[in-house]
Amino acid sequence: MSATRNPNLGPSQVRARKRRLFWIRFYIVLFFVFVIIFGLAIFSGNERVKIQTIIVSGNAAVSSDAVLAIANRDMAGRYWYLFSRSNSLLFPRFQIKKDLLKEIKTISDLDISWENWQQISIVITERRPHSVWCGNDIRVEEDCFLVDKNGYIYSEAPSFSGSIFIKDYGNVSTSTGAVGQYFLSRQIYSQIFNLVDSLDKNNIKVVVISFDGVDFRFVLESGTTIVFANKASFDSTFQNLFTAVETKNLDLDTSADSISYIDLRFDNKIVVGKKQNEIKQ
Repeated sequence: MSATRNPNLGPSQVRARKRRLFWIRFYIVLFFVFVIIFGLAIFSGNERVKIQTIIVSGNAAVSSDAVLAIANRDMAGRYWYLFSRSNSLLFPRFQIKKDLLKEIKTISDLDISWENWQQISIVITERRPHSVWCGNDIRVEEDCFLVDKNGYIYSEAPSFSGSIFIKDYGNVSTSTGAVGQYFLSRQIYSQIFNLVDSLDKNNIKVVVISFDGVDFRFVLESGTTIVFANKASFDSTFQNLFTAVETKNLDLDTSADSISYIDLRFDNKIVVGKKQNEIKQ
């Protein structure tokens, strides 16, 4: 049996009837949508679908309790007051990673993955100390901070660290604290320590690196200071020095104690300052 149009209804009444039917259907659909959403929201916090265990691994210096505290904090509560943030499918994976990297500077990187339905794993990669930053003034004794291989200052250093690692000075604003800043950019830091390695291969041991924003200074184990400008190519700056050392024109083995400084800021020239007088080579 098919529906027939009531011949007693005018065009405006037909349109009004259609509108009423449309809104009735709309509200019915909307009602069921809300029922489904609220049902899923309630179920999202069910113990059977919540994360029950977090496994932290790969950490040595970083406290597991500190990692768990941040992860549990980020998983507390609900999204838009509806869906549980601790749900196995909905937990804020990227927010946890972002907050861990921001709040625990010793963490270099991390990976968050599912172990099973109600268990996740957080694998920590920690920063490793490469040098120590000890303030902006080499003449002032201050507490030192650990610096990783990228020049990033990430934690206070143990008191004995200064005797193990090269000490860095300068180029860091301390108004908000040194932790979380870079002593040098990654590229410059890498270039500087490549120079340090090259000097070490020539039996020239650097114990202090200082940068005032214009010039670098290497303090050697003998007490001699090497001064050079912040240029695009450090290798060319040091080429004359390596040549002088290799040809024995500059003796940094037996005569190092008598040399006050070596200035490399002049093109194709090495200026050597002696304890008593200054000579040019």
